[in-house]
Amino acid sequence: MSHWPKIRPTIDELVNRQFETREFKKLFAVPLTGRRVEVYQNHMIFYANNRRDCWSFVAGKAPLDVKRAIWEHEKDELIHDDRMGRAHVTEDDLRAGDESLLAPGAKAAYYAWLYCAREKPWLEGLVYSHILERRNNNAIIKGGGLVERWKRKQRAELGAKEAEKDFQTEVHAVADEDHSDIFEPIFTRYVDSETTAQAVLTATRDGLLIDRALRGALADAMLEVE
Repeated sequence: MSHWPKIRPTIDELVNRQFETREFKKLFAVPLTGRRVEVYQNHMIFYANNRRDCWSFVAGKAPLDVKRAIWEHEKDELIHDDRMGRAHVTEDDLRAGDESLLAPGAKAAYYAWLYCAREKPWLEGLVYSHILERRNNNAIIKGGGLVERWKRKQRAELGAKEAEKDFQTEVHAVADEDHSDIFEPIFTRYVDSETTAQAVLTATRDGLLIDRALRGALADAMLEVE
């Protein structure tokens, strides 16, 4: 019997509460300027690349049906997304970024996610990556997920024309609903005991803590420039 229906409401409550945390409130309180958006986007280049590494490590340990779901998920990210006219992450993106400018707390968060993807059992490793897209899922998050809220913030503070230049944010506001939903059958199938249910809940809480650490570090880094 699947234990996923029993814990899913708790998980959805946790991702909704993420926006009430000190770190998320601090990030959304940062007044946006051109230079601060550059800081944000530089961090997101390496965040996106870190996501690709983490999904790959999980896929390497997971059963075939999970590998297929991850591969379907990663097509948009690495091959091509018609909504963007390209892959979400490219070599040109990485060449444009400057890793030396990453906030120490952000880099520590990236390493923490890599550790969890490599060293945790595959189901827990999957949760550490999935939960970031679940808190982007506008169908789950009241008031819109992180990317949707960030899109609205950029449009309100920078104007629509300037905000639309950030096509990564514009596309991910839609894409992560699909990316999150892909894994519902996987969790239904594999969260099949009280033990796995508790492991998934623990990974959810820990993954959201790492997410908070990144957002707090990012807010501090943006506030260091005018």
